[in-house]
Amino acid sequence: MKEFIEGTFNSQIRDLQRLVSVRSVSRGEPAMPGKPFGKSVDEALQTALSIARNLGFENVRNLDGYAGVIEYGEGEETLGILAHLDVVPAGEGWTYPPFGAQLHGGRIYGRGTLDDKGAAVSAMYALAAVKESGVRMRRKVRIILGTDEEIGSLGVAHYLKVEGPPTLAFTPDAEYPVVNSEMGILQATYRREGTYGIRVSVGTAANVIPGVVTATLPVPAKETLIPDGFTACFAGNTVTVTGRGGHASMPSFAKNALQAMLQVLREQELPEPDASLVNGLSSLWAMDLHGERFGIDVSDESGRTTYSPDMFTVDETGATFTCDCRHPFSLQAEDLLKTWDAAYGRIGFSRVSEVIKPGHFLPADSELVSTLMRVYNTINRSDSKPLTMGGGTYARELPNAVAFGIVREGDQNLCHVPDESVALDDLRFNTEVMAEAIRELAAYK
Repeated sequence: MKEFIEGTFNSQIRDLQRLVSVRSVSRGEPAMPGKPFGKSVDEALQTALSIARNLGFENVRNLDGYAGVIEYGEGEETLGILAHLDVVPAGEGWTYPPFGAQLHGGRIYGRGTLDDKGAAVSAMYALAAVKESGVRMRRKVRIILGTDEEIGSLGVAHYLKVEGPPTLAFTPDAEYPVVNSEMGILQATYRREGTYGIRVSVGTAANVIPGVVTATLPVPAKETLIPDGFTACFAGNTVTVTGRGGHASMPSFAKNALQAMLQVLREQELPEPDASLVNGLSSLWAMDLHGERFGIDVSDESGRTTYSPDMFTVDETGATFTCDCRHPFSLQAEDLLKTWDAAYGRIGFSRVSEVIKPGHFLPADSELVSTLMRVYNTINRSDSKPLTMGGGTYARELPNAVAFGIVREGDQNLCHVPDESVALDDLRFNTEVMAEAIRELAAYK
């Protein structure tokens, strides 16, 4: 298997570059007949399926534009490998073009290189390596390519409706070694009607921390102190605050420019009702990472609460924001919503929508977790233990699934941030680990 992976590695690099160059932003375009998430996402799906056919797979299927399936092997049971082809918007602050898929210093740069196109390509080459090795299969293997993971996972929902769940599955969409516990996810949108002089429109998705925010004021902007780690530009009636974007599940690795902007705006000489809007929100958000001012900073074995406001709009009709919370099992979504409703209600906001995703857990001694841990520790020559995380993956959509890779231990997670990239050595490692995992879970010993 290693010989096959090494011998085809240049082709794997080219295929990943080809796939990353497709601007498949989740729900970035209107639906079309047979293309439920738009033209570009469908192009990514067609590109991935053509890669699979070029690798010699015969059972390659397109499920109505919602998902792709690449199947190999035989048996009554099925091992699923779930990856997704949609990406979050590129955002600002890139050194290299976000859809250029350029190679610099042993890394491929581009949105989706880690999350999750790199994993999808590694899965295909890993399964091809298993096929070429000639081992006999005791389980079918299905690579399931979703198209809507970043927004709502409708692609996998369609797959489950048409095909049913696999017997066991892993998704290479998180960190090594194995994530067997995913915290609950709660995203909520609040609105306050009113006529304001401030104009702000920031945020690409509820799970993406904004790195740059610009606000236009009804009065001349004055220079003020800014929070540590941020920069600001004051020009006429405009203020721009720059921090660092990131994934909402890891706010400590980002610099939320929206929170910093509110701290700057509260020092401006704003008229009412702008002043009360800014003061109310800045007092609740401050520069907190864990919802401290809401009293929800809780830790247990499943993790610690994270909280971030990620989308904010103020226009001629009112103010609207969306927050993201990753919460441990000891906190319930309904209780969190009650807490937020009360706090935001005191400053005139009402909840208009919410997205609730319960937490997910699989025991460490299960066949799936124990096998994947053995594979990883053997190849990596380590003694690692399963992880818990705040990020959400396809694993929570299935009864017997976990996240397995692809960010290596000790590496910074570059998902959802500018200059997302994957090292070529890591790409090779991911493919080798997945091939061995497939052999252990789906082939005869």
